[in-house]
Amino acid sequence: MRATFTLAFLLTCCFALVGAGAFAQGAKFGKLSDEELKMTSYPQDTAADAVVISDIGYTKFSFGHKTQIKTDRHIRIKILKKSGYDWANFSVPYYIKSADKEKVISVKGFTYNMENGQVQKHKLEAKSVFDEQMSENWFTKKFTMPNVKEGSVIEVQYTIVSDFVYNMREWEFQTTIPTMWSEYRAEIPEYFDYKFLMQGYQPLYSQGRNNVATSTPELINNAYTWTMKDIPALKEEKYITTMRDFQSKIEFELQQVKFPGQAPRQMTGNWQDVTKDLLMSDRFGVQLNRSGYYKNELAAITAQNKTKDQQLQAIYNHVKDRMTWNGKYGFLATNTLRKAYDTRSGNAADINLMLVAMLQEASFDANPVLVSTRSNGRPPKGSPLVNKFNYVVAHVTVDGKEYVLDATEPLMPFGMLPVRALNTEGHLIKRDGNRWVNLKPSNYSQFISSEVTFTPNGELVGKITESAGGYYALSLRKTLSEEGEEKFSERLTREIGNYKLGKPTFENNDKLNEPFMIRYDISAAGTGQLTDIIYLNPLLGFGEKENPFKLDERMYPVDFASPIDETIITKYTIPAGYVIDEAPKSAVVTLPENGGRFTFMVQQNGSELQVMSRLNINKPVFYAPEYKQLKEFYNQIIAKHAEQIVLKKAQAN
Repeated sequence: MRATFTLAFLLTCCFALVGAGAFAQGAKFGKLSDEELKMTSYPQDTAADAVVISDIGYTKFSFGHKTQIKTDRHIRIKILKKSGYDWANFSVPYYIKSADKEKVISVKGFTYNMENGQVQKHKLEAKSVFDEQMSENWFTKKFTMPNVKEGSVIEVQYTIVSDFVYNMREWEFQTTIPTMWSEYRAEIPEYFDYKFLMQGYQPLYSQGRNNVATSTPELINNAYTWTMKDIPALKEEKYITTMRDFQSKIEFELQQVKFPGQAPRQMTGNWQDVTKDLLMSDRFGVQLNRSGYYKNELAAITAQNKTKDQQLQAIYNHVKDRMTWNGKYGFLATNTLRKAYDTRSGNAADINLMLVAMLQEASFDANPVLVSTRSNGRPPKGSPLVNKFNYVVAHVTVDGKEYVLDATEPLMPFGMLPVRALNTEGHLIKRDGNRWVNLKPSNYSQFISSEVTFTPNGELVGKITESAGGYYALSLRKTLSEEGEEKFSERLTREIGNYKLGKPTFENNDKLNEPFMIRYDISAAGTGQLTDIIYLNPLLGFGEKENPFKLDERMYPVDFASPIDETIITKYTIPAGYVIDEAPKSAVVTLPENGGRFTFMVQQNGSELQVMSRLNINKPVFYAPEYKQLKEFYNQIIAKHAEQIVLKKAQAN
C-alpha cells in the first residue's frame, strides 16, 4: 500500500510575504503577519481565488514498542474570493488493513479574520472533526474551517501516524491554486534506503542533506530537505489524462532495508515475482483456474462457432452481454468469479478476469493485463509497483495477431478499449512471458452530409445524415441508450441551434461494427419571399466554434486519446436568379510531422455550391513544444468555420 494525499493537497504554515523561505522555516502556529491578513490579491496570479501561503511537512521514524512513521503538517491558506471557500474543506485520507493502520491525530486549526481593525480568531472545534469510510480499507478525516469569508486566513495542523514503515507518503509541492512556499523535511534512518522520484515541471528552490544523531548511538538518521517557492497553480485544460501526472511532487520508493546484523533485504522486487504472487492470489490467478460455473455455456459457444476467430468473438460477446459492470475499477476480483457470474454483475476485474478464464478454458493464449486508467495516472515503468495499477483487461493472441479486450461496455465493438483504459501501456501477467503491451486506441470519426435548398417563400430546408465511428459512435449509442429517442432528439435540437429539427431516425444501433447513423430534416422559416441578399453559414453551424486550448503556454502534453477524423460536407442549391457574392476561400493547414491536417474546400458547379471541411488529428499526443502550433492550428480552423457565404440576387439585364 502506498498512501496518497487527496483533496486540496493540503496547504500549510505560517509565512510572511517578505523573506518567504526564511520566515516560513521559523513560523509558529498561531503567529500571523500583517501582510498575510491584509493581502487582497496575489500579484503573480491575480485570478487566483485562494493562495497557499505555506505548506510545511516533517516526517520522522519512531522506534518504540512498534516502529512507525510520523508526519506533521502545518498549513496556511489565504482566501481571496468567495469562489475559494472550498479550500476551507479538508479531507485527509488514511489506510487501515488488518492490524496495521494509519491514523490522523492532533488536528487543530484557526480561521483569522480582520474585523473593525482587529484580528478575530475562530477555533476549529473538536466536534467538527469526523471520520468517514471511503472503501474497504480507505478512510478520511474530514473537517471544515469555521467563519470563512473573503480575506480569511486558514491555519491547520495535524499529525499522521503510520504503521506502514515501508511506505512513505509522497509530498505534493503543487496544487490547483498558487503556492508561495512548500517545504518538506524527512529524517530517514540509515536502515532504509529510499529512492527519491521527483515529478513535474517546477524546479526545486533548494535541497539539502545532513546526518542527524539519535538517542540510539549506533543509529544515524539521514535528514533531507526539499523546498519550492512561488509555484504556479496547476490549471486544468481539455485533453489531459490526469493533472497528477504533471503535478510537482516527490515520491519515495523503498529499495532496500539493512538492519544491523541482518542481510540486506531487497524491497523493489521484479515483475517475475509480482507475476508469481498475482497468479497465486485468491482474487486473481486462482480465479482463472475455476471453470465449472460456465462449462455448459462455453461448450455451446464452441460447438456453434467453428473457427478460432468466431469463438473468440462469441466468448467476448457472451461475457459482455451477460455481465453488468457496476462502475468500479480494480484488478482484483470482488469475491469469486462464480458469484459474479451468477449475479451477472461485478467490477472491472470480475468481468475481464472472467473473460480471460473462459478464453483460457477454450484453449486460447489469453492472459490479464494490468492497467492504470487515465484518471489514475501513468503506469510506472521502473520498479513493479502493483498498487499504481487500478484496472485489468484481457490480452489474447490468435494466429500471431494480438487483441486487447474489455467486456465492461455493452455497446463497445470487439477489439476496442474504453477511453479510460487508454494510458500508453499495460503490463501482461503471464507466467513465462510478462511484458509491456501497447494499449492501442480505436479512432474517433464523424461524417456529416447536408443537402440544402430554398423555397420561394425564403424557407431553408435541408436533409442531414450523420455517420459516427469508433469512440464517437460509442458515445452516441450510450447517450441514446441512457436517454431514449425523445431526449436524444431534444439534445440534437439544442445542438443544431437556429433550425427546426424533424424527427430523427437511427440506423445500426445494434450493429456495433457498423457506423452509427442519424438522419433528420431541418428547416428555417422564411420571410415570405427570398430577400435580395442571403447570408449562410457554410457548415450550417456544424464545426469548431471555440478553441479548446486557452493557455498561452502549456507545460504538459495534449492527449486526445485517439486519432480524430471529422468531415462535414454541405451542398447548397443556389436559388434561381442568385449569384455568389462572397464565399470563403479554400485552404489547407497542416501540423508538422504529419501530426494533423485541416482541409477546407469551396466548389461551385452550376447552381450547386459544395463546402467541405475535413479535420484529421493523426497522432493522439502532442507535447509542450508543439502546443503553440496546435493552438494556432485550431485558431485557423475556427476562423475559417466562422466565415460566411453571401448570395445576392443577380441584376436584371
